[in-house]
Amino acid sequence: MLRRGTRPRANLKVLHRFYLLLQGGSAFSPSLVQTPSTSRRQALNLAKELGCVTSDLAACLRASSVHTLNAAQTKLLAVSGPFQSWSPVRQSISRSSFHRVDLLLGTSEHDGLISRARKIKDFESLQGRADSKTAFYEALSRSLGGATGNELLKEAAAWFYSLDHSPSAAGYNLFSRALNNATRDLFIICPTLQMARHWAENRASVFLYHQPASSAHDRADVYLPLDVQLAFGTPHHPMSSQRFASSDRRLSLAMMTYVSSFIRSGNPNPSRSWAESVLPRWQPVLSSEAPPTYLELSTNLHHQRGLSQSSCSFWTQLAPKLTSLTGDRNFYWFLLVSPVPSVCSSAVSPEVLSPRSTYWLY
Repeated sequence: MLRRGTRPRANLKVLHRFYLLLQGGSAFSPSLVQTPSTSRRQALNLAKELGCVTSDLAACLRASSVHTLNAAQTKLLAVSGPFQSWSPVRQSISRSSFHRVDLLLGTSEHDGLISRARKIKDFESLQGRADSKTAFYEALSRSLGGATGNELLKEAAAWFYSLDHSPSAAGYNLFSRALNNATRDLFIICPTLQMARHWAENRASVFLYHQPASSAHDRADVYLPLDVQLAFGTPHHPMSSQRFASSDRRLSLAMMTYVSSFIRSGNPNPSRSWAESVLPRWQPVLSSEAPPTYLELSTNLHHQRGLSQSSCSFWTQLAPKLTSLTGDRNFYWFLLVSPVPSVCSSAVSPEVLSPRSTYWLY
């Protein structure tokens, strides 16, 4: 959500300011844009799926019905993964090209690519393509290797998030949760933290939140992240209010107050006249902070720091080292020849480097 506000200046000229609200999104998401070559490859795959073999592919694609196009695009997205989503085309994104805007953004523990793709999987099942679910999980697993599908990085992510699983229902559930955590960190949480830091360093007003796991998620609409439902007042809607507890409605009211104030003024705090006991003041992200402060969307509405710190260190510090390596090597070779304290200490939490995990290295 982007809104332009106006503020009078001393010389009676009007200063325009933009306010940006992002829930579960970031300008630094690795799948935000795609290159021209990737776009052309997608168009060719779509044409092949639709049976367009003529010399004029554009005319053939335009002649296809909306429902036919939607079905073909959904199928390709289900089996290709997030790096093959239908994104805008651009060579690259320069951090210096972004405009300064007041920013409110955040994430939810219940959000993730698996939950976001629920409708895609349901659509594929209705089309009689039950095997698309397996292909979907395979595509998500491949995405952990980055846009280039780096096998070393994918292997490291499987180790870091414990993606190995037994061929049982319980093992599959553990794998699904671990894969959702990995893709949520890569595509949602870590890019959101990057964006918050970058905007704060460029002197923009930045307000960051995160919603931890909540029992309200089990009562909410499964097709929408819970933080979005809270911000737009779903717990107060007559058709859905009975599914939520009174604490959920109070949290939703606080979130609606924050968001409405931010949309009006670029500041989620409505007024200093509001008592802290009624609505805690939301502290902005400071440019000097590492890691940034965020408001935890829970009953107490308190501030925290260090969101997904070890996971994001993996993607921002260790992952580039792995993708720069070449040759026929695996991740366990990398750990053996690279001292774990100097390479992985900031990226790997102590519980990951457990005796069971380190045993695999020998």
